[in-house]
Amino acid sequence: MLGPEQLNLSSRPTPIFLEGSASIALTQPGAKDLGLKDGQIIQAVIAARGALLKLIVNNKELDWPGSSRFKPGDKLDFRVETSIFGRSLVLIGRSSNSVNSPSSPPPPPSPRLLSLMHRPGQPSILAGLLKLGGFEALGAQISGSEQLGANLLPSMAKLSPQMVKRGLASSGLFGEQQLAAGVAPQGLDIKQLLRSLLRSVPLKSVLRADLEGAIDEVESRQLESLQAQQSKELSYSFVLPFMDANAVEVELYRGALNLSDEGVDWVINLHTKSPGLGELWLKTTLNSAANIEMVMWAPRADVAERAREAASELEYELQRFGLNLEKLDVLNAPRPSLSEGLGGSGQVVDVST
Repeated sequence: MLGPEQLNLSSRPTPIFLEGSASIALTQPGAKDLGLKDGQIIQAVIAARGALLKLIVNNKELDWPGSSRFKPGDKLDFRVETSIFGRSLVLIGRSSNSVNSPSSPPPPPSPRLLSLMHRPGQPSILAGLLKLGGFEALGAQISGSEQLGANLLPSMAKLSPQMVKRGLASSGLFGEQQLAAGVAPQGLDIKQLLRSLLRSVPLKSVLRADLEGAIDEVESRQLESLQAQQSKELSYSFVLPFMDANAVEVELYRGALNLSDEGVDWVINLHTKSPGLGELWLKTTLNSAANIEMVMWAPRADVAERAREAASELEYELQRFGLNLEKLDVLNAPRPSLSEGLGGSGQVVDVST
């Protein structure tokens, strides 16, 4: 299927500047002069030399190419590594005595972080911006919009599992994690696109408020994913835009893995508003035995009837992928409101199984 677990998002909240994201190349004589051995863990201190920052290792100075997140006096831990490119110092984190020590409690979350963590439930701003024809209206304000559209907008008529996986990868959820891991980005993701647009619109533009809200939505979803992983769960919420249809809100959820032989269900929630079919919701539960249960909500009676008539065709298509449709309920009604605490942007997330 979609294989979201293969995207390997970090299992803990991490800053942008992480292990392996900075390294300092050393010459063989330089490493010998510092008395360094392969695999050794050393502590270094950042020091100011005028307008430049230097790294002090064994009383010797090295150029510091690292992030501005660090300041003079910070103590960092490095691992000495040898590869085909030579010997280098690889950052593995701050020293335990420089942060989070008993006498120095961690700083409180910033107001920005708190606002994202407690963002109230509301209809998806991003889905509204990326509705049918919406991307063209946005892209017209920046150069290269045609290429951006080709990269980010698949065709719903030609939709495939690979396109959905690519849509998740470019959803904006993983940009910082890729930077931290030193992975070169493959073109713009949606959050980068939104920030590019934001730089090009006037300060008092109505569109600017929508762009800022959409960025908040993506970053709030990033925090939700990280928080879920603290409980050994996986949760990815994103918007999948199309060039020939309205955007679809997607939520993928898997509960915490247990120690028993029983697998854990995946829950896949979809929500969209089609010009021809009206508003639609779909909840799919996939268990470890490749059995599927589906519930669909369609307020229009004719759409609900058409969905029931297509059940046998859907069952056949799923069998081609080795999946067994155990149950399909089509309800001629809007999806009920979710319980407090389960809702998010768009109010389409249901993690109950």
